[in-house]
Amino acid sequence: MTTILLKVFIIQPRPAARLESPENLDLALRLLERCQDQGADLICFPEYFPFSGEAELARAARELRAYIAAGLVEDASEGRYNTTTLFDRQGYLAGRQRKVTLGALEVRGFGVTPGQGWQALDTDFGRLGLAVCIDFWGQPEAARQLSAQGADLIINPSIFPILRGHWKNGALVRSFDHYLPVVGVNTAGFLAEIAGRQYLMQEGGSFALQPPAPPDEKELAALIRTWDDLAPWTILEAGDEEAIFSVNLDLAGVRRCRPWIWERFGMC
Repeated sequence: MTTILLKVFIIQPRPAARLESPENLDLALRLLERCQDQGADLICFPEYFPFSGEAELARAARELRAYIAAGLVEDASEGRYNTTTLFDRQGYLAGRQRKVTLGALEVRGFGVTPGQGWQALDTDFGRLGLAVCIDFWGQPEAARQLSAQGADLIINPSIFPILRGHWKNGALVRSFDHYLPVVGVNTAGFLAEIAGRQYLMQEGGSFALQPPAPPDEKELAALIRTWDDLAPWTILEAGDEEAIFSVNLDLAGVRRCRPWIWERFGMC
């Protein structure tokens, strides 16, 4: 059986204090240069990073021949949104996902308004779900909608003034519920200046979760008996510093196993 792996790059930057600073776009582009000739399929930035720079990121996606998911603020006619924006391998806009559940700090600091609902996006490797920060790990609805739309992978760009320690726990629950690989992307620690005040952003801990995908149902049934905890599903967990990480994810194998899991646990 042939396994096709998706090569995902997680960029965990240390932003400038003011998230809207042009310095963050400059940093993003420098970090993207380090991904050159590395065979990346998908490159992921955290929430609110680099904040702006659609044209520059589109050009980078085209040069890298990779999808790029970036944390941008979208100024639309009907409002301002905290958006994860996806560019395809040709540098075209592949889709946007607006954050639905907003914290008081970001509303006050950036003037953003809530989005509505979640939409899985078609890519050349499958259907991709994007859910920003607490939309994914803090409540079930984003994962429910994206799973119902046939998502093969969920990217969870985040930033944390509080609650980072709970982040991966919530993501593991969603990963099990929907038998989906999940990539969580955070910044390195930094002191942010928002609305004239300083806030320490909790550092690092970006991760990748890979549900097991054995070749047949019998082997999967035996493996299920070992699932007293799901720690082995974490195939990457970053430290605290600014860094770039790569991980290979098996989307097709999980897609094959998902109906068996749902049937066994009555989730159909």
